[in-house]
Amino acid sequence: MKAFVIYFLCLTSTNSVIGHDIKGFDDSVLFNINWPGDTLNQELGNNDYIIVTSSHEEKYKCILPNIEEKESTIVETYDGPTPLELISPLFSQSSCSYRLESYWTYEVCHGRFIRQYHEDREGKKVKLQEYILGQWDKSQYQITLDNLKELSEEEKNVPAPTKKIDGVNLPYFELIMGNGTLCELNQNKPRQTKVVYVCFIHGKHEIYSLKETSICQYEIVVLSPFLCAHHKYKPQDTGDNPINCIPLDDSSPKKPHNLLKMKAESNKLRRKADVEPIRVEFFPLDFKDREEPRQMVESPPTDTSPVENFLSGKNCLHGGTGWWKYEFCYGKSIEQYHIEKDKTKTSISLGIFDKTKHIEWIESHPHKKPKPVAVRTTSISLGIFDKTKHIEWIESHPHKKPKPVAVRTQLSHFYSDGTICDKTGKPRQTEVKLKCLENTPNLNAVSLYLLEPKYCEYILGVESPLICDILAHADEHGLVEQYETIKEKDGDGNIPKLTVYKV
Repeated sequence: MKAFVIYFLCLTSTNSVIGHDIKGFDDSVLFNINWPGDTLNQELGNNDYIIVTSSHEEKYKCILPNIEEKESTIVETYDGPTPLELISPLFSQSSCSYRLESYWTYEVCHGRFIRQYHEDREGKKVKLQEYILGQWDKSQYQITLDNLKELSEEEKNVPAPTKKIDGVNLPYFELIMGNGTLCELNQNKPRQTKVVYVCFIHGKHEIYSLKETSICQYEIVVLSPFLCAHHKYKPQDTGDNPINCIPLDDSSPKKPHNLLKMKAESNKLRRKADVEPIRVEFFPLDFKDREEPRQMVESPPTDTSPVENFLSGKNCLHGGTGWWKYEFCYGKSIEQYHIEKDKTKTSISLGIFDKTKHIEWIESHPHKKPKPVAVRTTSISLGIFDKTKHIEWIESHPHKKPKPVAVRTQLSHFYSDGTICDKTGKPRQTEVKLKCLENTPNLNAVSLYLLEPKYCEYILGVESPLICDILAHADEHGLVEQYETIKEKDGDGNIPKLTVYKV
């Protein structure tokens, strides 16, 4: 048994995640600090302990768990499908996974190709900018499958490689998809993507993360439940390792003074928080409102210096989530750059602002000129709810009907007759997926995403704990009876509509 004495200025948290020296500071090993008081009757045995002293001279003996005993040496035998065969049903699906970012949209068609694209629409013209980030075909599937089946028993028992996701090391299976669009910045080499499949029992094969690891080299992490059938790819359930801290003498309280003070202040701030969460509402809107321009409430800012500094080019905006970062200095320049680990910087100038050239350009592109202030906010209706059309739609798509209440997690509603689409000449339409969001501390939290799998046909995902309460009340068409009651009370003939505002 070893004893250590550590002096802390203050203790600031009851739940910590720390690294154990034996694990090489592996933050996937979780520790939970408990303060049971002097009622704990725990034999030390071979357990180590540390003496913790706070800034108020409060002393505690913290007993450390022996995590080595939890490590298993049992080798499981597995005769099931290979990881490639487990995820292969994704390769034959017609649907793909999407990730929307501010400018680019990423389309991952599993086992086929990965596409990065942006559509620029000007009237009826659609300009498509796209890059293939990687491709795969059936011949590569068979070669990879044969290689996996030819592995020896010893090679099959080698642990799968792991990747740290949200601080936890998770095993993964990867596919290399190459032969993408040639990259000018990388000596005209084809773009290549490493697709990392991770077991997540509640996953829907969605894209967890996407980043450019080096120039025109990408990595995509996909969460899939299919991989969970293989024992090598199941996450290890390590659980929390308890560290029990008990007072050394009667002068030390059950919990440190600063810890109690911090918790009290945290609760006080939480109650007084005046920042309201984002809220999404479906509300009745009269058709007459379409013709009325939105009234903007003018309120002069109390401090204009940030705006002045931005317009003068003193304060530049920085952004970018992948390999490249971007710097935009208003009225001056746009720079694309990457900083290496040794602090060296690779920089590409994307343009320098010249007032004369800007005026020449905008005169030659009159459609780029600012619209009158009163009409700069444009409304595009993605659909209007009509009960009859919704029922017709859901009857023709029976897989969209609500599942039994015991396993129901979402509802689908159909919004039709939106703004006419320039590309198809048909009204826009949207499927709204209302999904119950569980295990979130904020009951007013709302998560939104919008997909356009086909031209002017949208999928709007709305995920919130508020939806959990209405799931059980939906009928066989996914409609909630309370909606009918609200509609009967509205005597103006208003109907819910779905609108997107572009500024």
